[in-house]
Amino acid sequence: MDLTKLRTFCSIARKGNFSAVAEDLFMSQSAVSQQIQALERRYGVTLFDRGSKGATLTEPGHILYEKATRILEIEDEINQEFDDLRGLKGGELHVGASTTVGNYLMPFYLGEFRQRYPEVKVSLIVENTRIIEDQLLAGLFPLAVVEHDVQNPSLVRESIEKDELVLFVSPRHRWANRDSVSKDELMQEPFITRELGSGTREVIEDALAKEGIPKLNVVMELGNSSAIKTAVAAGLGVSMLSRRAVHAQLQGRLLKQVAVKDVTLKRDFYLITVADRYNSPASVKFRELLVSGGGSTGLVPELA
Repeated sequence: MDLTKLRTFCSIARKGNFSAVAEDLFMSQSAVSQQIQALERRYGVTLFDRGSKGATLTEPGHILYEKATRILEIEDEINQEFDDLRGLKGGELHVGASTTVGNYLMPFYLGEFRQRYPEVKVSLIVENTRIIEDQLLAGLFPLAVVEHDVQNPSLVRESIEKDELVLFVSPRHRWANRDSVSKDELMQEPFITRELGSGTREVIEDALAKEGIPKLNVVMELGNSSAIKTAVAAGLGVSMLSRRAVHAQLQGRLLKQVAVKDVTLKRDFYLITVADRYNSPASVKFRELLVSGGGSTGLVPELA
């Protein structure tokens, strides 16, 4: 359906004059007449009675005018909502995040986004990295931030933040007063880790293997960082997590950090998207917010 012809038709119906509408539209009266004739041919009806007093709607004309007015109102609403989206005066942002990122970094990212675009509704899904990848590919959200590199060729990754993984123990652990332990000691000590599919677990295992620590003495697998910290504080074993995840407990002396000799575990946090998939205006702006720092967003406060 040609909306331009419908707009011309509605203008004539309101003004009752072909020449006046032609003048308003900067068109010839002949061109305006041709648009109406095209509508009449399409529907097989006469839309106007053309007399000395101007153009008046016929019965089919009244029917079309009522429907066309509603169609054009909907078109105007669509244009307004799209304008609002482009200006981020509305719309929604759906984001996924792996557990560490979701708990310790996303509040800063989304807080900054909301300050810039307060009228955008935000929703966040937090799961382990592998689940987030699957949900991203399934279309549950257009982008996500994860703590481990991705291998699926359909996913595009961009580094947005640096992180450090640290070994920590209970203040009552025999290592608590030591500055460091050897690789062999770490391999023998009861170790508490995240579940399979966790980005943190995969990063730790990969990085330690490269440092000559091929296997840990895993005695417990837990589904989130809070449970791991509680288990370590209770003396059930030692563990490694993001410095951000244990910062408050280290500052409060509830846990004690211990270095591993000759081992420093660094990693990147990644923004991931699906190649060639449509992204909403809100998700485009969120991506720009995260990647503008070129490897460090500057949105997350430095740890003391």
